[in-house]
Amino acid sequence: MVEIKVDDVYDVTIEKQDHFGRGIAKAKNMVIFIREALPEDHIKVEVTDVKKTFAIGKIKEMKKSSKQRTEPYCKYYDICGGCQIMHQKYPYQLEFKQKKVKELFSRYAEIGELEIESILHGKEFHYRNKVVFHGVNRILGFYKEKSKSLIKVKLCLLLEQELNIIYNKIIDYLNETPESTIRNLMIRKTSQNEFMIVVDGDLKDKNEFLEYIKDLNINSIFLNNQLVKGKRYITENIFDLDFRIYPEAFFQVNYEMMKALYQLVIDYYKKKKYNKILDLYCGTGTIGMLLSPYVNEVVGVEVVKDSIKAANQNKELNNITNIRFIEGKVEDKISSFKEIDSIVVDPPRSGLNSETIETILEISPQSIVYISCDPVTLARDLKVLLEDYELVKANLVDMFPNTYHIETVTILERKPKRTFNNYGILINLKHPYKKEDFVGMSLIKTKDINGKTILIDEIAYNHYLSFRSALAEEEIQIGIKSAYRTYEEQQKFYERATRKKEVNTVAPPGYSDFHTGLSLEIEVLSSPLEKSKAHKHTYKRLQELAPEYGFVLRYPKKKEKFTGRKAKKNQFRYVGSGISRVLEKHQITLEEYHNEKVEEDEE
Repeated sequence: MVEIKVDDVYDVTIEKQDHFGRGIAKAKNMVIFIREALPEDHIKVEVTDVKKTFAIGKIKEMKKSSKQRTEPYCKYYDICGGCQIMHQKYPYQLEFKQKKVKELFSRYAEIGELEIESILHGKEFHYRNKVVFHGVNRILGFYKEKSKSLIKVKLCLLLEQELNIIYNKIIDYLNETPESTIRNLMIRKTSQNEFMIVVDGDLKDKNEFLEYIKDLNINSIFLNNQLVKGKRYITENIFDLDFRIYPEAFFQVNYEMMKALYQLVIDYYKKKKYNKILDLYCGTGTIGMLLSPYVNEVVGVEVVKDSIKAANQNKELNNITNIRFIEGKVEDKISSFKEIDSIVVDPPRSGLNSETIETILEISPQSIVYISCDPVTLARDLKVLLEDYELVKANLVDMFPNTYHIETVTILERKPKRTFNNYGILINLKHPYKKEDFVGMSLIKTKDINGKTILIDEIAYNHYLSFRSALAEEEIQIGIKSAYRTYEEQQKFYERATRKKEVNTVAPPGYSDFHTGLSLEIEVLSSPLEKSKAHKHTYKRLQELAPEYGFVLRYPKKKEKFTGRKAKKNQFRYVGSGISRVLEKHQITLEEYHNEKVEEDEE
């Protein structure tokens, strides 16, 4: 096969876009990603880089352009990289973002047919109310994509016009004062026409700088982390509530779309009658305070000190008494909460860490509203959350037109508690596991002897706890070594047993009792009956006591011809107390119980 090389040129038609908005084509059976290429473009592509499984290319010649194509308005578009899809007509940008979210949810969350209720959108240009410029070698501008090279611009079409005016005024100052340098410049504006600038740099004369920009009427000016003019904050208004914004506080950069997003959240909660809501990554407290009229109590958690300071001031400013804020990392604080009706999360781009997700599932709120700026990490987190929750609503908000970014609002509601009572069901090589046989089972999370999270049927676990307590009275300490296993997990066990030529000790995937969530490998941790680590006599005691709590030894000695498996001293199966007593009384296995139909004792 001929390999693709750098500088090769191929005649291709773009099939679709990847999640970064790049066009995708194939040449020599290799995928090529091409910036600024659109579906149905017919182009000559020049290969610029070759990786192991894909290549990067650029448009060398446009032979026939897509109907989706438009001329970018920005003259810096080809060199800046801040926008990625300005060459795509806006209605098609919205289509691309919807397809992107659906594909990511399908790939990472295994959601087949995602129904997106709406994609809310507003202005294509001049929507950003915050910007950060960087300075290097007396150039103040934007970094080129994936580089530290700076582009000096006169106008950014994404910014509200006043931000461009302030930027150009400060550029003029630098041009007239060569002794001054600026490393970073942040400019912020609110809908109330209040402005803040934060300057990090070395200015020749602070007072001279303030005099130079006095006509801009900036309300808050910080120089090297020191307030040098005006207030320490600027004020924003959302739905009749006022919010103070400090330099480091997070606040959405698209005001109109922020309101549209918050309205989605408000519309959901005002139909509920929740007592207590937990607002994680609460920032300056906007969402929590907007929801406060519809619940008895809101608790916000945020790690940024400036944000918490602003949040506490905001609740006083708006006379809101049913909300409180906690400063700290979400993963450090969340475990202390109980009896939460609903949780709102608006995490950073990295999403939720596994510890936070695990704690949310343990809290088990009635609903979760997950706001995300990255559908990849959102889909990853949803895959875990959807074990206990169902996705009832998904909305998109185009907070960042002309870029590949999209804001997603998903609403999850806890699956109803279900009942399952077929605890005597038989799973072996003749009777494979069938998911439909276990509808209504409620698997819960606990920890194994190594501290790893495992799943087990809720009823079986409650009986296990009673069994464990009874053994503890005899000074026998036990723990769970293994419980529920997925097909993939069982495959690993089976392959390991095959390599060791111990096939009859582990069932193949699809035929294992561990798929049920009713089988447990129980390990004796300590026992007064013997010093040997094998705990031969102790396991015999477990076997004797287990039926009182609905468990039986799944593979006892001298029963291999019925079970088809080698005897195993520590694998116990919950079958319910009625069946367990029958099996114990007649000294039979689950296989014999089903085949010979031994009559149960009447109770």
